[in-house]
Amino acid sequence: MNKNIIAVLLMTILFFIPTEVFAVDYNITNVEIHAYLQPNGDVTVHEQHTYEFSGEFGGIIRELIPKERTEIVELEAFEDNKPLRIETDKTEHRIHRGGKDETISINLTYKIKNGVDIYVDVAEFYWPFFDKRNEATYGNLTVYVIPPEPTTALITFGYDEAYKTESVLEDGRVQFAMGEVPRKRNGDIRVAYTSELFPTSSLTANKLMYDEIVAAKQHLLDTEIAKAARKEQLSSIGIILVPLFALLLLFVLVKAWLDARNDKAVVMGELKHTTPVPKETLSLPTTICFMNYQLLEPETTVAALLDLVRKGHVKKLENDRFRLVNKSGLLHHEENLVRWLFHEVGSGDEFHLDDIEMYLKNKKNHQTYQQLKADWEKEVRAEIKEAGLYKNKVKYRLTVGFISILLIPFIILFAIYGLNALVVTSIVICLGLLLFAICYYPKTMKGLKLTLELRQFKQEFPKLIESTWQLLSDDDKMRAFIIGIGSNEKELIKKNESLINTFKTKEWQSSTVYGFDPSWLIIAAAAKTNFRSAEKNAGIDGSSSGFTGGGSGTGGGGGGSGAF
Repeated sequence: MNKNIIAVLLMTILFFIPTEVFAVDYNITNVEIHAYLQPNGDVTVHEQHTYEFSGEFGGIIRELIPKERTEIVELEAFEDNKPLRIETDKTEHRIHRGGKDETISINLTYKIKNGVDIYVDVAEFYWPFFDKRNEATYGNLTVYVIPPEPTTALITFGYDEAYKTESVLEDGRVQFAMGEVPRKRNGDIRVAYTSELFPTSSLTANKLMYDEIVAAKQHLLDTEIAKAARKEQLSSIGIILVPLFALLLLFVLVKAWLDARNDKAVVMGELKHTTPVPKETLSLPTTICFMNYQLLEPETTVAALLDLVRKGHVKKLENDRFRLVNKSGLLHHEENLVRWLFHEVGSGDEFHLDDIEMYLKNKKNHQTYQQLKADWEKEVRAEIKEAGLYKNKVKYRLTVGFISILLIPFIILFAIYGLNALVVTSIVICLGLLLFAICYYPKTMKGLKLTLELRQFKQEFPKLIESTWQLLSDDDKMRAFIIGIGSNEKELIKKNESLINTFKTKEWQSSTVYGFDPSWLIIAAAAKTNFRSAEKNAGIDGSSSGFTGGGSGTGGGGGGSGAF
């Protein structure tokens, strides 16, 4: 079962690891793009991409996605005027230039057919050289737009990463100095000139467009101003709200700590005069389950079987055989254990350790075996619930959980408006409250006392001297032995073995029903092996490139970069 869980976790982790982990290690340190507008409405583009590679590489990738009504043609690649081979797959272009641990600069040239939109009064170059599906971060990106002849740019602006990066240079050239552009971002640019500069072009639409472009720019400015105002307002709210939630988290944690400390102080006063072996407040299988954070390992099943012997319900026979001698007074989980091991796996009133292997040889029995085992485990855990070992804090936990969820809408808003410090802080606080709501199960005085008794037993019993052990009752000795076996605590098991083997059988023969003797060590070891093997057998049936293309820019255009 544990191997299956580990396998599932590993597969899940591998599934969620981004493919970039397995791609070439590179950085795009600088990108410079020159777009030369032609009198016929085409655009000649010169690009220079500087890459820093760590390790081996095969070349670079450039994704060029044309807008509607446009076409990208005549793509060429060079390094120091030396032509490079290009492998094209639709809009993805792989420029082959292999090497290892190098910094290279690749020049690309291509033409955008009908790249300029021509109207009655203006001509506009509206283009996305990259879009939000670009998988690479540009360390420093600059775009230049050059008109057919010296003039004055009528309108110029950019969206998203290109917003407020434009500057009009001499002769009407426009520069968009975007600087670092993170991956998966948009950055469309718009530049408009008089349509008289494109005498040999055809009209894209027979209409006036200047006012519409001006209105689009004004709308963008108004939107950004409103966004800035909302960001400021949200920041003001966050500065007050987030500390309040932080104080709430601190309050619930401190309150839980103080309550636990006070309860522990009371219980510790009662533990000053306890016996070496804790008194039996719960059945031993349930005690072991509680001790092991409600996990039931095969060793717990061994302990449960030995506990039936201790209580006189089962008699140990020779050759690892057990006989059911008394069915009266069985607890619910003990009834299920008898039904599982004696009635189903065994022969009715007798059970041999080898019966498990024989029973599971028939694969048809696996499901029944697991079901009966699950029924027994359910009843063991039910005893913990009925014992009142945990405080009822359901309403309190639900309240804390609901409060943590209230922070989620603000986290989303903080992220939308780029308030990263508030995002990180809010996520930490939200997760803290949510984890508290999920994991807060404070113990009652009874539960805390049992926990501390068992903890003290695990710490002190390995130090127990032989003379003190001799003074213990046979029942205490047996319970100590069973707890050690069931919890699989190596120190407890080792101490029990040492104490038992120190004395001859005749020195501690007793009139109890279970005849406590050294053979229990052999039986326990054999039983653990059988049940662990059964656990395994019964559970058997239950076993590129660093780039993704884009296309989300205006009119379907876009692009991106990568390497291989």
